[in-house]
Amino acid sequence: MKRLSFIFSGLLLLLFAGSCSYFLTSVEPDTVTHGFVQGVTPANASIFSERSYPIIKADWPGPGGNKFWLGVNLGATTRPETSVDDSPSSAGWYFQFNRKQAFHHNGEILTPQWRLQAIEEDGSWELRNDPCRILLGETWRLPTIEELRAFREAPTSDGGMGEGNRTSAFNSELRLHAAGELQTFDGELRFRGERGRYWASDQFDPKRGEVLGFEDASSTFASNKAFGRPVRCIKD
Repeated sequence: MKRLSFIFSGLLLLLFAGSCSYFLTSVEPDTVTHGFVQGVTPANASIFSERSYPIIKADWPGPGGNKFWLGVNLGATTRPETSVDDSPSSAGWYFQFNRKQAFHHNGEILTPQWRLQAIEEDGSWELRNDPCRILLGETWRLPTIEELRAFREAPTSDGGMGEGNRTSAFNSELRLHAAGELQTFDGELRFRGERGRYWASDQFDPKRGEVLGFEDASSTFASNKAFGRPVRCIKD
């Protein structure tokens, strides 16, 4: 009788533990952090050494709509205050397509120095070069163009852009803003506070990668892989 009682209690314990495990693993932390990583972080300096990012839960229909995303751009230290926020702290870091090296532009100085003026290779963004995965862990990555397109097309009532413009991007669940981009030739900062250009992980062809862009209107399009652009990470 004692043995049966022990077995029954053990079964209850297993059931309870399984239930607790389910609920615990379904709860995500409010933030995710990383420190300096050689070959990714712009430089080994105190201003780049620590980053902590808020996490948001998407709720729009379609690809990426039931996943966790960073609430700011990778490398950012503050949330944008407006759709045309031109501060480097909100813009975060810029990346060339399928390259893990991050670039930071404070409005005057680019860190590190620009190296590649052209990229031609047949392939999408590789996991070994994905800065989201390297900095945040194996469950993080760049979004696909299908996920960015679903976000752009999702109703504003569900946290998407509703196929809107720069203001719609900022008012969305992701609060994307006009972080601008770095020119292919020398890494010159362009259009910060005017245009948003965010990389997807998919290539269009060997010279061009897929992009979500917005200003007065929005679209997804193919663009030169050598541009430096911000990224917004997604968690599987």
